[in-house]
Amino acid sequence: MSSTKDLWWAKQHPPADPTHLSFKDRAVLVTGANSGLGHEAAVKYAAQGASPLILAVRSQDKGEQAKAAIIARTGCKPDVFIILTVDMSTFASVRAFADQLDAAVPALHVAQLAAGVATFAFAKSPEGYESALQVNVLSTALLALLLLPKLRATAAAEAAKPEAEQFVPHLSFVHSIASMEVTDADITADQSLVQRIDDQARFDNQRQYFLFFLLGRSVEEGSRSLVSATGLGVESHGKFWRNDSYAP
Repeated sequence: MSSTKDLWWAKQHPPADPTHLSFKDRAVLVTGANSGLGHEAAVKYAAQGASPLILAVRSQDKGEQAKAAIIARTGCKPDVFIILTVDMSTFASVRAFADQLDAAVPALHVAQLAAGVATFAFAKSPEGYESALQVNVLSTALLALLLLPKLRATAAAEAAKPEAEQFVPHLSFVHSIASMEVTDADITADQSLVQRIDDQARFDNQRQYFLFFLLGRSVEEGSRSLVSATGLGVESHGKFWRNDSYAP
């Protein structure tokens, strides 16, 4: 885990609000768009012209509530929204969602995969994995793979435009900084990394969440990094964006 000193510095120095970016007429998908980082990112995308803005949520009611809240805060038009439901705890729902999205939009410029769960108690998903591992990692990775064809097709269409009009499509994951601290020692010959993480004996989230509760940024400040990351160029491919810079 990042040191307490680093977390304290980051709390005192939030990233800049990327209000200079334009997502006008860009198709933007945000998973987890009804709460937390995902919702705050959706607010920023709406304010900066995203259309359509696809809200991926667990239920239609949650989507309608998120839509109303975003309209109230930004004044954007109701017709820019598309609400699609997905249960990230099952692979079947993720696959069905990807099919729905493919049929709903001809292009996809930004896929902001922000859906996640934070649990204090060890619990299994319907697929048999620890619930946070299922939602935050496995289902998110599956969705990313399923979205790639649409993103690649959009990239090809953008490349055919005059350079001044081009937009670089982005597939963005919301990562825990702890992922940067995985070492070779965490991967053993008799156990995959997923198996090692999916172990109740190693489950200890309470201390981590308590520390981030004390030292973490607000969700609005955190969402700035999510949105600014999707305004970067091709040089950002495969990199970790935090504090308005690439992590070493």
